[in-house]
Amino acid sequence: MVQRSVCLCDGKYIGIESIFTVIDGKQINIPDKLSALRARSRKGELFCPCGCGANLILVAGDRNLRAQHFRLKDSARQHECTAETERPHSIYSKIVLKCWLDEKLNVSDVETRVPICLVGDTARKYEFSFVSRTSKLAVSYSCNRANLSDEKMEILRANSSGIRLIYIVDALNSCGNGQYPEALMKVQERQGYCLLLDVEEMEYSTAKLSAVFYAQDCTGLWREIEFAAGALREFSISEYGRLLYQNAPLAALCEWKKSEFEREVQQEKIRREQQMKELLERPEREQKQRPKRTQTLSVRRPQNTKSERQRAMEKLVHEKEEAGRRAQKKQREEAFRQTLAEQLYQQETQVIDPDGNRWVKCRYCGRVDKTTAFSSYGGRGSVNLGTCKICDRKPVSERRFIQK
Repeated sequence: MVQRSVCLCDGKYIGIESIFTVIDGKQINIPDKLSALRARSRKGELFCPCGCGANLILVAGDRNLRAQHFRLKDSARQHECTAETERPHSIYSKIVLKCWLDEKLNVSDVETRVPICLVGDTARKYEFSFVSRTSKLAVSYSCNRANLSDEKMEILRANSSGIRLIYIVDALNSCGNGQYPEALMKVQERQGYCLLLDVEEMEYSTAKLSAVFYAQDCTGLWREIEFAAGALREFSISEYGRLLYQNAPLAALCEWKKSEFEREVQQEKIRREQQMKELLERPEREQKQRPKRTQTLSVRRPQNTKSERQRAMEKLVHEKEEAGRRAQKKQREEAFRQTLAEQLYQQETQVIDPDGNRWVKCRYCGRVDKTTAFSSYGGRGSVNLGTCKICDRKPVSERRFIQK
């Protein structure tokens, strides 16, 4: 954990990320910002944000997070301080976001950790991660989805005072396991989609961003559908505060992908219904064909009437038993179909139908079928996943990976 990643100066919070910017794609410290903060720390104007009244000193070296922090000026007051700790990953993310906003907005008034009371009319302790009053833009970054409460998000929205608010969540909160993504759905309901930030150390040049939305497939499982992904620097902000990916509006890309996904779900539902219908009609067709063969036999051998009656009775008994077996088999098949999606979700035991056929799911297109329709399947950690023959014939770049 990193202690005192923020200080209090002139009634404002200043995060350690405020000393970073980017010039010509290179992440650097801001000399003027460093000089001003060091001068204020020498004058005793930087204070601990916990309210203990202790003075802080800026410690900032070259690109080493351990040297980028605020420390107590008087170590004897350590026991009085109740400053909260912050995860290094959270600091890294805020540093790259500060560099991104500086580069894309091209303004000099990006403030960090701005309390809502300085923007709106509420006294609650929530804050915007970044605010640019010139661009009328604010960013709320959440390292942990547990921080995405309805109360916080509603207060942020209600107190943005005409400022466009962008929600960004750490990629560690990605939710593609089929469960309902409750926290991320709160973001999607307000923003239309979710932005997932993936940061390595605190380097802006390697930071990645993906735009996703969540929807149910035809089996009822929740899926994470990605519609834009790349380096963070490939995402930009228009003069109206709209997010763009390679100059295309994210909102438009999202709507197009949602339409495509809904069309695929409907097609898959139709295919599954047709497949089920064929399975149910097959025994009926076989049963209709059997009496014709019985009638042919009775015409060919009329000479022994008693023997024929006996055979007819035996035939009738046999057909009743066969019909009973088919009914039981139909019930087993129906029960297997109803639990097929749930069985395929776990990756520990093979899914075998009543006839002994093994079923798997394509990790790319989501097709569910017998193993004869697959080029490869199984393996450690993915017993019930595979690659269907259709996806196997496609180039890797055209495959749509839907399940890990």
